Amino acid sequence: MKAQSEYIGFVIALIIITILLIPLMFYLITISSPSAKPVNYNRLANLQINGGSVLLYYNSSNNPKYSYIIVYKPNGNFTLDAVYYIYKGGIINITTRVLAVNQYKQIIGNLPKPLVYNFTIPTQIFSYPLILQITAYNSTVFVLLQPNETAVTS
Repeated sequence: MKAQSEYIGFVIALIIITILLIPLMFYLITISSPSAKPVNYNRLANLQINGGSVLLYYNSSNNPKYSYIIVYKPNGNFTLDAVYYIYKGGIINITTRVLAVNQYKQIIGNLPKPLVYNFTIPTQIFSYPLILQITAYNSTVFVLLQPNETAVTS
């Protein structure tokens, strides 16, 4: 009778160990894994643009004095590398025709430039959607700008 009760106690202890302690051990071994995952810089850059750190507005006008990409909230961590426009289903590069302009409307130079400047848009392109190639945190983000609208990441 005593051997039988010891055997039942041993079986119950074995069940407790296998059901509770072994899964707990695996859980404790992998508990540090989430902190070891790499940071997704592309998602971070998207959140920064949409979250309000950089606010871009495409001021569309057929008057060359008023057609600009306006940067409302400048941020030196972001760089405008290229500008494209969408024409009849095609994407056309106009990077060399876009110039950075300071707050006094003086031309600073060609792209790439940090997003602390406004940018001119060629007169012929004022009514077409733009695609901006922005680099931030070692990642590239493409931003779709409709005429007279704020930035929307694509």
